[in-house]
Parts: sequence; structure tokens; C-alpha cells
Amino acid sequence: MSKELDSTISLAKELRLRSWARTHYVSADQRKETWNPVVLEEMNIKDQEMSESEENSMKVRVSSMFVPLAPAVNRRLDEAHVEISAPHIIKMHDVTDRRHQHLVEDLLAE
Repeated sequence: MSKELDSTISLAKELRLRSWARTHYVSADQRKETWNPVVLEEMNIKDQEMSESEENSMKVRVSSMFVPLAPAVNRRLDEAHVEISAPHIIKMHDVTDRRHQHLVEDLLAE
């Protein structure tokens, strides 16, 4: 509460005016000098709060763009990836070739 306004308005009225000023906030170039001094003072306070929050949000945005590395961690650069080789496909024999192969193996085993 302002000292010069202390004697002219009640606390309840001042709080209502301050609440109204915050709810119906307008930029400084749209304010009229004929408005109640409490309203003008509260809007000036809100101007300061908004400028401080803008500065803080900019600092947060800049600081959140970088992730610090732990100082004790050794950094390494991995080698580039090499091309993978072509898949090795096992040639399958048809059923008659497999039977013939088993017969040959059986005859040789005897």
C-alpha cells in the first residue's frame, strides 16, 4: 500500500482496485493519466513482473538448450559403422537329392 494513498482510501477498496488492475491490465501506452493512482501503480508493478519473467524465461530457454557433461567422464569417438556383408544363404537340396545322399552314405558305411 502506498504511503500517500494510505489516508484517502480504505484497504478493502485498494485491494479491489489492485485486483481490477491486474484483471484488466493494459500496456503502458494505452493507460490514461486520469485513472486511479492505485490502478496505475499496480499496472506498473505488473509491468516490472512481466519484464523480469521474460528475462528469466530467456535464461531458462538458453540454459535448457545445453546438457552439461560430467567432468570425470572420458569422452570417446566411435568409429564409423562398416557395411554389413551380404547374407549367407544355405542352398537346400530337393528331397530326391537328400534321399540319394543318405543312400550313398549308408552304402559307404557298410
